[in-house]
Amino acid sequence: MIKTKLDIVLITFNRKPFLKETLDVLLSESSPINDFDITILDNASTDGTGELIKEYLLKYSNLKYIKNTKNIGGCANIAKALVEVPQKEYVWVLCDNDTYDWDAWKDVECGIEQNFDVVMTRKCSQNWADIFYKSAFVPACIYKTKNITEAVAENIYGSIKTLFPHLALTAKNINDNNSFYFVSKNIVNIGKNPNQNASFTRGHNKKDLPDSRKNIFWSVGYFSSLEYIKDKKIRTEIIDGTRHYHNSLFDLFRAGIIINKLYYNNYYPNLLKIFSTLNFRQKLMYILAFISVKFSLKDYSFYDLRTKDDWKNYFEKVKEQKYIDSLSKSLKGKKVLLYGGGLVAESLLKNYDLSNLDIIGIADKKFEYSKTNKFCGIKAVNPELILQEKPDVILYSLMKEKNASNYLKELGITIPTTSIIKKKFKYLIKS
Repeated sequence: MIKTKLDIVLITFNRKPFLKETLDVLLSESSPINDFDITILDNASTDGTGELIKEYLLKYSNLKYIKNTKNIGGCANIAKALVEVPQKEYVWVLCDNDTYDWDAWKDVECGIEQNFDVVMTRKCSQNWADIFYKSAFVPACIYKTKNITEAVAENIYGSIKTLFPHLALTAKNINDNNSFYFVSKNIVNIGKNPNQNASFTRGHNKKDLPDSRKNIFWSVGYFSSLEYIKDKKIRTEIIDGTRHYHNSLFDLFRAGIIINKLYYNNYYPNLLKIFSTLNFRQKLMYILAFISVKFSLKDYSFYDLRTKDDWKNYFEKVKEQKYIDSLSKSLKGKKVLLYGGGLVAESLLKNYDLSNLDIIGIADKKFEYSKTNKFCGIKAVNPELILQEKPDVILYSLMKEKNASNYLKELGITIPTTSIIKKKFKYLIKS
């Protein structure tokens, strides 16, 4: 029985509705871990989370509750979950806002029973670049606790400031050439994060934080974590293979430089942190990326659209309704399926007139594992079932089209596609 070997630690802070959904999934009859020991590590929530947890404690004897006396920050809570809480042979740290698909749970059982050092819970290519990248997602790995040595624990706590304390443990397993087990299908899927701009400092007064803490973001933290990789060849392989939703390493570099310009007022210590991890060839590429941004004539003000107001302002600037009307005329008589059930689609469907488009549904990968039947009043479609809807055209209602396009190709869907978002040359937006 692997439940005697596995400690599960669920970290949470001020997300009571998300936590309730997560607990209901983990403890449901269909969950293979519903009777496993689960410790809820509450980072001093003030929104009624504690009261909710106490209700569950009365119903489920396998739950344990630890509440921090102070909000120690999201990354410090991850570190505590890895170093201080586990008592068993393996530890799996979960977040309060993700979703689960148990189809491949037998793979996890197999990995633990066969004594692997790391069991990946996300489908992953067997190369260091993909392993390190996928491991950046906290629940992506089940770790053997014996590898959390005193030195590793120190590195984990030392990495709190770089956003990814758990990557110090992944690096330890890579450095020691430890064994990794790979699942055939994602067990845990990345959920909603309404506070993505500052998920690691939620609840803190920003004025009390140093600039290096306030101004850090994904790329800076991720590349900084590479200092724990001892083998320079492996570090080079990881950097060369890192994309994070971009077409190339050059595009990733460029994106980080643009984000640093837009949100952090060209905070050069961020650029230097990334630059210092690179080899000579990569440094040249980074310099070229910096020059391309520095001397570009494009307006980057809409590059990273994250909120409803961001999209509202962009759509007003590009006269989106006029574009939709034009698109409707060209697609008259055609059945239209939207692809992308997120912020973009919500902004369009709630604020613009799409009635002249014959929209038969909206598809999104999140509909594969959710019980949602409708999205903004439109039929929600599992992408694997798109062909059953018989659309004539697919309109992307999302910012990043590349991943969706590749996924449709994997599914063998060759229906014509275009974007429902007007792209204006003057403004650069992520795609």
